[in-house]
Parts: sequence; C-alpha cells; structure tokens
Amino acid sequence: MSLKFKKESAYLMPVFFGPTSMQQRPGEHMADPYFPGTHYAPGDNHVINVTFETDRAKLESMIPECYTLNDPYIMVSVVEFTNLGWLAGHTYNLVNVTCPVHYDGERDHLDGDLVLVMYENQADPIVGGRETMGYSKIYCEIPPIAHYFTEKKDVYKATASEWDFTFMKMEIDTKAECPDRDAIIKMGARSAGKVHYKYIPDVLEKEEIGKVPNFSKPAVACPTILPKWIKPDDYPFPIRTPEVTFCNGTIEFAEPAWEDMPTWYNVSKGLSDLPVKRVLGAQKIRYDEPCEYCTCYKLR
Repeated sequence: MSLKFKKESAYLMPVFFGPTSMQQRPGEHMADPYFPGTHYAPGDNHVINVTFETDRAKLESMIPECYTLNDPYIMVSVVEFTNLGWLAGHTYNLVNVTCPVHYDGERDHLDGDLVLVMYENQADPIVGGRETMGYSKIYCEIPPIAHYFTEKKDVYKATASEWDFTFMKMEIDTKAECPDRDAIIKMGARSAGKVHYKYIPDVLEKEEIGKVPNFSKPAVACPTILPKWIKPDDYPFPIRTPEVTFCNGTIEFAEPAWEDMPTWYNVSKGLSDLPVKRVLGAQKIRYDEPCEYCTCYKLR
C-alpha cells in the first residue's frame, strides 16, 4: 500500500511520515494544527526595536508591485521568543525587518507590515513559516539581548551574524527620549497585520533543461497576510497587557563581502545599502505571544 495523503490535513516535507506534528501534541484529538480552536500557552516575549527613515526610491525598488510603500520607514525588531507552548517550552530568537505598505486588490484593501526578511536561530519556525504562510525567513546566529545600566543609561544591545560575520548591531537606551513617538504609533495603528510575498521556485520540465536556468520560474508567487491576532472567545490562557517603553537607539547593517556570507549575501548587502537618514525612535516591549497562525490567507 502506498502513502495516502489525508484530506484536510497539513503536510510539510518530509511527507512520508504523515501530517505534520508541528503545533500538535501526539495522541490528542485536534482537527488540524492549523485549524481554529487549537490553542497553546503563549510565549513570554522580550523585544527591542529601532525604526528609521531611509531612501524611498531604494526601498520601493525592493517591494513587489502588488504593494505600495506608505512611508520610507524600516523597523528592525530583535525578539526573544521564550517558553513557547507550541514548542513545549523551548525558546528561540529572531530579527524582523519590516516596512509599512498598502495593498489595494480586487477584494482586499489594507495596510500592513511587509516582512522583508525575518532571521531566526532555529530551523523549526523557519521551515514552518516559509512553507506555509510565506514568511521570508532565513537562518542566522542571534545571541540573547545584552543589558547593562548606569545612573544615566539603561542600555539593551543585540547583534546578528552568519559564518562569524556580524552583519547587524542594535542598541537602545530606555532613558533616552524618543525622537518621533507619534510616527511610530501611527504606523503601528494602521497596520492590519504582517504581510508577505510567498515565493517558491519551480523545477524545470526535463525538456527545458539547458534552455533556461533551473528554479527560475515560480511554483507559487502570491501576497499573503497574517492578520493581527484577536483573542477568540475560547482562548483559555491569560494574556498580559503589553509593556511598552518608547526611547531612542541606533541600528547598523554592515556591508559584507561575498566571502563573508555567500548564501544570503544579497540580503545583507541590500540591508546595508539602505541609508539611515534619521532614527524615529526605539522601543522596549514585553508581551505574550499566542503563536496562532491559522488565520493567514492569500491577499486578492
């Protein structure tokens, strides 16, 4: 008997072992790990971020034509996802780089935070986010956020690296005044959620080999959104009110040589090419993250 795919079940490669166990405990009756009604205890998240203004033309050249840029702003967030229920209490870190965009389609008309790249330091969330929702996730090393303070400063520092090349440095001081708090609040308030461009390359037909480069055609290419989470009536866990401190900070992307990080050189080079014209401000946030992704959908 050959492998039979179960209808209305979520599969991720390798498919040979049955539907994915991601977000589903074995032996428990759940319709599907990505179906409404599957709940896990939220993670305790620690965030530092910096928002800056950059060159509009350079940023627009990176954005697919289905989106339009609202403001030439980049928000870079470093997040410690700790004690995650869906990961049986495990923890991982990420660096999220977003910009505010608008989608004006046949059905959907909304503003969102376009995820240009999300670095993570564990494979499991990378695979799940890329293959299902279209998150632009890739790997890098992200150590824990460092913290020190003096009488005049309260500093949090973060870095990101690959192959021992540090391509990002961030520092915030929670005692420093936020230069443009209103702009940051406005950008967050109008966002309907995280938007993406899901792209998976296709494999050539046998007859096409040698005529065009392989993997140069898309098997999937479409915009998607994970809307802001709204607590469902049956959610059984308490959610704290986010603790937010507006402040100031700095962000730096180092320009790599190809030899420094050959696989994702294009990404770090693109980030380093975006000038920091001015810093709008920084934030330190602590909040609970339910990690529920079943509401993601294609934009149309």
